Amino acid sequence: MSHLTLSHNMMGCRFDNWIKLLKENNVSKEKKGQAMFITFVSAMLAIPAGLERLLFDGRIRRTKITKDPLYVIGHWRTGTTFLQNLLSKDKQFGWFDPMKTVSFNNCILLKDVLPKVEKILLKDARPMDNLDYTIDLPMEEVFAQATISTQAISHMLVFPDKGKGVKYIETAFIDEQDEKKQKEWTKAYDYILKKATYLEHGKQLMLKSPENTCRIRKLKKCYPGAKFINIYRNPYVVARSTKNMFLKEMNLLSLSEPPSEEFIEDTIVELMARIYRKAFRDLSMMNEADYIEIRYEDFVKNPMPYMRKIYEHLGLGGFDDAKDSFQKYLDDMQDYKTNQYEFSSELIRKVNEKLGFYFERYGYQMLEPNKVNQA
Repeated sequence: MSHLTLSHNMMGCRFDNWIKLLKENNVSKEKKGQAMFITFVSAMLAIPAGLERLLFDGRIRRTKITKDPLYVIGHWRTGTTFLQNLLSKDKQFGWFDPMKTVSFNNCILLKDVLPKVEKILLKDARPMDNLDYTIDLPMEEVFAQATISTQAISHMLVFPDKGKGVKYIETAFIDEQDEKKQKEWTKAYDYILKKATYLEHGKQLMLKSPENTCRIRKLKKCYPGAKFINIYRNPYVVARSTKNMFLKEMNLLSLSEPPSEEFIEDTIVELMARIYRKAFRDLSMMNEADYIEIRYEDFVKNPMPYMRKIYEHLGLGGFDDAKDSFQKYLDDMQDYKTNQYEFSSELIRKVNEKLGFYFERYGYQMLEPNKVNQA
């Protein structure tokens, strides 16, 4: 089997969902071995997954989400992972760890077995930055939904197919889809949240998936008490860093031929513009007490005052109980270094052309395309 990746994020995909994805997409010749291996693992896990559903499905569906989620929103590479990791140190919150995401369908019956495997497989699992994946840190809930539904933007990285995989972008803008797709998405999403709530013994969920940034209104409709923390960052850094992330993740995960770097770059800038136009509209219709916006560059310089501000503004409570845990995490992260990037004139031109409204809202300074720039 050539190009075999043992830590592929679709290993825990529910077998019937995996077969649907294979039918919907092309697999390149050199990745047939990888696809066969995922199929084999998924088929083997289908037995305990089926038993888990039989034993626990009723309890999960009867689970009540008594306190609606806290959402960390923002485009990929805006600092959402850092903020989520920090918030996870507050014991009042529950969240999706690797067991509840890539191993979602087997996270109860195999809870004593799979963590040992994942601890090995998750080593160096974030190629896009210097943060570690460990079994005790939160992940994006979209990876859980991706195991039971074909409506997940992360499938774009697995089946890029020379650019055809951008069809999965539409699954992020779920409230723009037809009624049938919306019902399917809502059913799957509510189920993964109920299962996580069941496993977390009723705790309020703290969630982070970048695509939530373009479905704020939909989430607010489903969970009226939800609160949102929107962390934003220099758009040139976001675009360049997201491109780096997509290239590396496609290199690891794709089962079909990736598109050109130019296509990826164009798609990212277009997607950023579409996401934030939607997000700004959705936020404008919300009560200001239900969301707060944080500038990444200021937040990372001195996080603790911003954490207190977040808790007070959103009425979360519990900051004083959690602040020592926050500080310990920050102390442990003191040596963390962010990646540095140079911006091509072409990328600067594209960002300037598409994201003028973003610069206007957040006060970032536009760069000149004909100059070499670095950040």
